[in-house]
Amino acid sequence: MKKIKFPSEPDSFFKELSSKVNEYFTQNSIPKHGNRAMYFKISMLFGLYCLIYSCIYIVGNNPTYLFIIYPILGAFGVFLGLNIGHDAAHNAIFKKPKHNKRLLIIFEILGTSSYNWKNRHLGAHHTFPNVMDYDSDIQQTNIVKIFPKDEHKDHHAFQHFYMPVLYLAYIFRWIFYRDFKDSVSKNIGVFDNSNYPRAEIIKMVLFKLLYVVQMIVLPSIFLELPISTIILAFISLVLFGSIIITLVLLSTHVGEDSHFPEPNEDNVLPHSWSHHQVYTTSDFSTNSFVVNNLFGGFNHHAIHHLFPHICHIHYPAITPILKEVCEKYELPYSSKKYLISAVISHFKLLKNNSLNNAVS
Repeated sequence: MKKIKFPSEPDSFFKELSSKVNEYFTQNSIPKHGNRAMYFKISMLFGLYCLIYSCIYIVGNNPTYLFIIYPILGAFGVFLGLNIGHDAAHNAIFKKPKHNKRLLIIFEILGTSSYNWKNRHLGAHHTFPNVMDYDSDIQQTNIVKIFPKDEHKDHHAFQHFYMPVLYLAYIFRWIFYRDFKDSVSKNIGVFDNSNYPRAEIIKMVLFKLLYVVQMIVLPSIFLELPISTIILAFISLVLFGSIIITLVLLSTHVGEDSHFPEPNEDNVLPHSWSHHQVYTTSDFSTNSFVVNNLFGGFNHHAIHHLFPHICHIHYPAITPILKEVCEKYELPYSSKKYLISAVISHFKLLKNNSLNNAVS
């Protein structure tokens, strides 16, 4: 894979934006990391997750209740990952990295690998977002054609029809396939994954087994229900959790108006690093109290890519600063008022890319 880079040029936009953001924290005497509101949020989400899980054994002998509990548990698993795991990976919750590292256990609790996710998200996606062959978070499989100039296959002509169904298996694929694939892949996008630690493989397998025991084996032992019912309830967890996480992920980088910059013949991208983040990210529902508090700041995605080490609890306050500076420098800050609008925009992208003559 060729090494690419951003142009080395003065970046007055990011200099002014950083100054104004720093001024906000200084004037209000608040840290850029987590605060009491964030710590309360962590405690509340984790406490609710544990409470919901315990309800399996309290009322789970009634299949009706079981098929309510499992989907809710799936949703709260996603909320834990978005709000806690994501910020912890960016060292954004606590000032000391070791404390953030401890919270990464959230990924293992949810049956996934924090090691793989960090490599994929920080090592590839945040390095070159929306750059074909370099951003593995966007380009995960050739089943779907996200990049307009990616290789076109016959089945892509129908992707806007079948992808809504396949997205329902997102979490299942992540837990039972993608992590294992990543562990034997030499590269994850631009990230060099050739020296994969054996200890991480052992850790990954053990925690996945523990997750299956926790979600299927133990309930089948302690509930007076056939294991087939437990498995179906777990499938409902996966389906509902997949709906939640895909709604979030599809709304941040891959809409009909998204940019997919390409390097020139000298392997230099067309925009500076900060301009690239603005061009390739989209916000949604930034004024929604519910979305702000459940989706871990993913709806303020532009400011996250520009300041990934700032805790998402601060994003609603500093996104207006970004809008102001983008307007001054005539940069295309993108935001949808509603989540549904962002999701529809993604499927319009799939429709556009279903054609063999799709262009960027």
